[in-house]
Amino acid sequence: MPVMMICLTLVYAALAGFVWFWRLKKNAADYPLRWELAVLAGSLLPHGLMIMLPPLANQTLIMGFGYASVVIVWLMLMLYLMGSFFYRLRGLQLLLYPLSVLFMLLAILFPGHVESYRITDWSFMLHIISSLLAYSLFGITTLIAVLILWLSRDLHRHRLSPARSFLPPLLSLERMMFQSMWIGFALLTVSVISGTFFAEEVFGRPMTFTHKTIFSIVSWFIYAGLLLKRSMTAWRGKRPAVWTIVGFISLMLAYVGSKFVLEVILHR
Repeated sequence: MPVMMICLTLVYAALAGFVWFWRLKKNAADYPLRWELAVLAGSLLPHGLMIMLPPLANQTLIMGFGYASVVIVWLMLMLYLMGSFFYRLRGLQLLLYPLSVLFMLLAILFPGHVESYRITDWSFMLHIISSLLAYSLFGITTLIAVLILWLSRDLHRHRLSPARSFLPPLLSLERMMFQSMWIGFALLTVSVISGTFFAEEVFGRPMTFTHKTIFSIVSWFIYAGLLLKRSMTAWRGKRPAVWTIVGFISLMLAYVGSKFVLEVILHR
C-alpha cells in the first residue's frame, strides 16, 4: 500500500503542476479538461481499490488518521470528477490537487494508530460513511469558498489576473458553494444524530460530550445558520465564504484534527 500511495501522490502532484501551468497562461480557453479527467479517472480506480478491497476481503474496516485521509482524498477527487460532467468546476483543481498531495503525504508519513470495526455493523457504518461523505463535500465547498475570496479580492482591487479566464464566474461559484453545502449539511445531520443521540447503538457506549461531539455540533450550527440566512436573504459575498471556511475548520477539528493530535503527536 505505501508504494501505491506514493505513486498516486506523484500523479496528483503532476496534475497539480499541469493545472497551475495552464492557470498562468493568459488565455485558458483551450484547457484540455478531457485529458485531465481521463488521467484522474485512471488514478482513482487503483486508489479506490486500495481502500475498498481490504475491508471487503476481511469484513473489517481499519480506521486511523492515515486511512481516513486517503479515503477523504479519494471521495473529494471522485466528487470533482463526477461533478465536472454537470457543472463548470474548472479552477477548483487549482486547490484540490495540492490539497490531495498534502493529505496523501500526511497519510504516508503519519499513518497513526488503527482500530478495527466490523463492516456488518450497519449503524456504525452509516455513521462512518455519512461522516466521510460530509467531510469530503464540505472540503469541496470550502475550496469553492476560497476561490470566491480569491476572485472577490481581484474584483475589489480592480485587477485582472490570469485566474480570471480560468475560473467560473463569481455568481456560479456562490451557487455551487451553497448547493454542495445543502447536500453536505444533510449528511452531517445524519452523522451528528447517529453519533450523538444513538451513540450507544453506534459505539456501544452512552453519549459523552467530547471535543469531537462539541466541534461537530458547532459546525452543524454554523452551516445551519449559513443555509438559513441564504434562504431568507439571498446572502452572498465574502462573509458567507469566510463562515464556510470557519465551519470546515470546526468540522476538521472534530475528527481529522483530533485524530492527528491523538495518534500522531500524542501517540494514543
